[in-house]
Amino acid sequence: MEFTLSDLSEKLNLKLNGDPSHVITRISPPEDADTSSLCIIWDKGIISALDITVPIAAPSEFFTQGRDGLICEKPRAMLPEILALFASDTKISGLKAKISEKAEISESAKISPDSYIAPFAYIGENCEVSEGTIIEPQAVLLKNVKVGKNCIIHSGAVIGCDGFGFERTSEGLVKIPQNGGVIIGDDVEIGACSTIDRGTMSDTVIGSGTKIDNHVQIGHNVKIGRNCIICSMSGIAGSSTLGDDVTMSVQAGITDHVHIGSRVIIAGRSGVTSDIPDNSIVSGFPARNHNDAKRALILAADLPSLVKRIRVLEKKLESKLQS
Repeated sequence: MEFTLSDLSEKLNLKLNGDPSHVITRISPPEDADTSSLCIIWDKGIISALDITVPIAAPSEFFTQGRDGLICEKPRAMLPEILALFASDTKISGLKAKISEKAEISESAKISPDSYIAPFAYIGENCEVSEGTIIEPQAVLLKNVKVGKNCIIHSGAVIGCDGFGFERTSEGLVKIPQNGGVIIGDDVEIGACSTIDRGTMSDTVIGSGTKIDNHVQIGHNVKIGRNCIICSMSGIAGSSTLGDDVTMSVQAGITDHVHIGSRVIIAGRSGVTSDIPDNSIVSGFPARNHNDAKRALILAADLPSLVKRIRVLEKKLESKLQS
């Protein structure tokens, strides 16, 4: 991709600073920047180390004499739109609607002609894929999966796999049939090698706008709200529910039958074992109020010295009692 600063100014509706004919071929981080790349800057401390020949997209106060670029008062918020202009193989840049002959698609599946189904994708019985959705190579939709509009299912994702349900009997573990499905809303993204189990009787549900990272496990009957972020290697056990705008950081885990309110942030490697109310920030194991968890960690670091002090006091008390 190649644009002049004048082109970018027009496409992004941003004011231009400097030479309008300056050619930009890529977006780059500061450490890899040169005169043909555009750096998107929201930290003023970075500017001093950036060569004056490197053009920037930044607030007006970041510009000094001789610096080309785009005046952008909220550069971080503009990042997706700017990057999209330079994308070559993503949904944003526009894959043509296509259903590959090399994809395996059940006769009972309903596939929008305006979707993109890549080679070696598998779509099982009674599945539905809506317009604008991309199913990447080797993604698998098993039976009873409904995918909304403008979703991305990345390679290796498996949706609608058997829920993990067994009943203990005198004769051993008996498998519980999983007869539900999976319903995925609009504008959902599901990362590579993530798995979403179908429900036992009702459906597993992923709300519109939710983004799921790579290597995430979502159990049967889970209900996830709108615009949630589920980071890599996180897991949600069966029948738990998440409200809207929940963030699960990397390697966080939620046990079964737990309710997470809306606008909750779960810190990385936290283990959630009980319900969490709206607007909470939690961390640790078991997950609790983040400030309480931080205090507990600080106290834990003092435990060795506290034990020594207690032992000294015990000896002093023992001596007094003996005397």
